[in-house]
Amino acid sequence: MYLPFEQMPDHSRVWVYQANRSFSAAEIQAIQDYLVPSLSQWAAHGAGLNASFEIRFQQVIVIAVDETINAASGCSIDASTRWFKEMGASLGIDFFDRSTAVVEGNELTLLPMTALKNNPALTPSQQVIPLQTESLGTYRSGWLQRADTTWLQRYFA
Repeated sequence: MYLPFEQMPDHSRVWVYQANRSFSAAEIQAIQDYLVPSLSQWAAHGAGLNASFEIRFQQVIVIAVDETINAASGCSIDASTRWFKEMGASLGIDFFDRSTAVVEGNELTLLPMTALKNNPALTPSQQVIPLQTESLGTYRSGWLQRADTTWLQRYFA
C-alpha cells in the first residue's frame, strides 16, 4: 500500500536510486504517476507492502518500506528494480549510474568513478549521497555524509 512519505516509520528499509541527470518538471510528474500505483500494488509473496518514495535534488529517488508489516522479498526487490529500468528506458534516464553525487546546497555534481582520484571537485569535507542508507530514520537525521567518512576516504592523503 502506498503511504505518504512522512507517514513512514523511521525503522523502514531504504533504497536510493540516483539518476545520471536532473529531472524536468514533466519527468517528475511521470515518475510520480508511475511510482504511486506501482508502490500501491507492491507485494512480497502476495502480501502487500507499506511503501513510499521521495524525490530529492530533482535527481534522487528514495524508496522506503515498512518491513514490520511485511518484509520485502527477493522477488519484490527485483520488481522495484524493473520499475527503475522501465522508467529509465521511457524517460532516457540511467538510474543505475554509480557516479558519486557531491552536494553543494541544493545542487548535485556527479563525478564518474573514473574521475575521483586527484579530483579537485572532491574534498574530504564535502557532502556526498550514500547509495546505501541504514534506515529511514538515518536518512531523516542527516543521510548525507562527509566524503572522508565514506569509502571515498582512500582518495584523500
